[in-house]
Amino acid sequence: MCGISGIFSLGERAAPDVLDAMNDALAHRGPNDAGTFRQGRAALAMRRLSIIGVDNGHQPLFNETGDVAVVFNGEIYNYLALKADLLAAGHRFSTASDVETVVHLYEDHGDDFIHHLRGMFALALYDFKRDRLLLARDRSGQKPLYYARSGDLLVFGSEIKALHASGLVPKQLDPDSLRSYLTYGFVIGEHTLFEGVSKLPAGHTMVAHEGETEIRQYWDLPAPSGGSETLDGAAATIRELLEESVKKRLMSEVPLGAFLSGGIDSSAVVALMRRHLDPVQTFCVGFEDGRCDELAHARAIAELYGTRHHELVLKGCNLALLRDVNWHHDEPAGDPAAVPTFCLSHFARQRITVVLTGEGGDEVFAGYTHHRHHFRFGELDARLPGLVSPVARGVGALEGLLGPLGAAKFWKGVWIAGLPVEERHRGWYATYTDRELERLLRPETREACGNGSLSAPFRALYSRMGDRDLLDQLLYVDSKLSLADQLLMKVDKTTMAASLEARCPLLDQELVEYAAALPSSLKLTTGGGAKQVLRHALRGLVPDDVLDRPKHGFDVPLETWLLRDLEGFVEDGLLADSAPIGRYLDLGEVRTLWGRFRKRRDMRFCKQIWRLLNLAVWHEVHWPTGLLDGLGEPGARAEDPGQGLFVERSAERSTRLAS
Repeated sequence: MCGISGIFSLGERAAPDVLDAMNDALAHRGPNDAGTFRQGRAALAMRRLSIIGVDNGHQPLFNETGDVAVVFNGEIYNYLALKADLLAAGHRFSTASDVETVVHLYEDHGDDFIHHLRGMFALALYDFKRDRLLLARDRSGQKPLYYARSGDLLVFGSEIKALHASGLVPKQLDPDSLRSYLTYGFVIGEHTLFEGVSKLPAGHTMVAHEGETEIRQYWDLPAPSGGSETLDGAAATIRELLEESVKKRLMSEVPLGAFLSGGIDSSAVVALMRRHLDPVQTFCVGFEDGRCDELAHARAIAELYGTRHHELVLKGCNLALLRDVNWHHDEPAGDPAAVPTFCLSHFARQRITVVLTGEGGDEVFAGYTHHRHHFRFGELDARLPGLVSPVARGVGALEGLLGPLGAAKFWKGVWIAGLPVEERHRGWYATYTDRELERLLRPETREACGNGSLSAPFRALYSRMGDRDLLDQLLYVDSKLSLADQLLMKVDKTTMAASLEARCPLLDQELVEYAAALPSSLKLTTGGGAKQVLRHALRGLVPDDVLDRPKHGFDVPLETWLLRDLEGFVEDGLLADSAPIGRYLDLGEVRTLWGRFRKRRDMRFCKQIWRLLNLAVWHEVHWPTGLLDGLGEPGARAEDPGQGLFVERSAERSTRLAS
């Protein structure tokens, strides 16, 4: 719901009048309405996707006396209870919007109002009397919020393109973030690929007042309680919390549905939706060759629960589609799943405005493969102390002897087994090794990067863990990095590109906090497998064959896309002497990587090329200035993103997307 933007002057001058340009850059996030507000040093803007209080929820919204204003992106799921309490306390409401509760809560509780909100949000609140601005982002990071300093101006928005549209924030590539993107497929932490543009971290606020800004953390994952919860008792509580979470996320004045993959998480969401909604519309995406997709699993769940099911089949991935995806992401779309999710969002938007998804289950309940591998490495190291590390170092040393093929086979296995836990965890994220990255970057780029360590974000998070056990550490870091910085950003950007709101019941605050406090033995055990307590909670609701099926990640046919659909752009955008990325990458090494991929067809090489390809597309679409003087030139953004994609439609089951 919506996109917000604005400017706050930390000096004496008034905020410049550039709100319309910033708002226009976010039109896809809110096609139903637009609003702006300017007074003195503050300027706020919003684009609205109308979902609750459709007829009278225009923003900015104000309190009764008109001295507190807010623009808000997201939903407050407990707003009816909050509104009842506020009315009883004497507050007057002028709209039916959930957002109006924010200004009244601020009147009563000051900055602590944030603790009363249950939902997903990014917001900007201006207090006229105190002449201060407060920015806030929800606990898990479901809604993004970016900011930059331009002299004495604080510029912010739901997407980076709004900051650039202001004309106040220059486009320049950040070399350290380039290393992060190439290594992990996304930029870790508070930085972005644009120098000077930062993300407000999830669970944080920023206060701008009297010429200063201060970022404060207002929420964090709780530590395990140390209680004696049984598997049956914990499962019953989780079942109850999840059902309540789904029910709360069905509030809407516009049509809603669900993304359905047929896995545990999305199947549970659909099963619980079906108890409160009839019919439920479900949507799934697959691929023409049928090798990578989940259509059959999703179709079985749809038939079981009697949903009105819609399937989308992707025939391929062309350059125009990739340009649209990268324009909406603002940063390179390093996760290949962004492409089918982008297409599915446009497809679903033809029928619904709100979609429920299964995101968050793996981070909350320990569902990833690397959770099990870390667990096993820890057990092995405990049984054979002093043996794993030297063996692992020896295997790592073989990279120079065995070449890249050896690194590809060992990097995710024994090589990283003997590293400290934070380095081992980083190794599971990485697609490029540090040595490969060193070879890939031009000397000027390496010099511009300085001495910053790619391990620093991991070490910083692990330093907070104290004496928590290994699995709790893993889940904490995954929630702060891959969930907040990659997965939820992909979901937000791809759905909002289609003016579609995504809601994530498995990230409900009460459910997340309860699961975090459970002993690790209830989530992951050698005998019980991954997501043990969640699987137990869903017995009888979700079919056993779904609960007991081994986890299978959502794969896309990258090899086919690269060698068939996108090879022409690879030749021009990656391999040619004139390729713009050659200004900060070694094109000789890029050509070597492409040769390895064509020869070996190894998935790690495939992912390496995909990240390079999206970097090249991103560069073409956004034209940042780059590392060196004169590196970039102004260029036009992609126009009409998402248009012209759908060429064949059927009533329910089979829809194809042009390649």
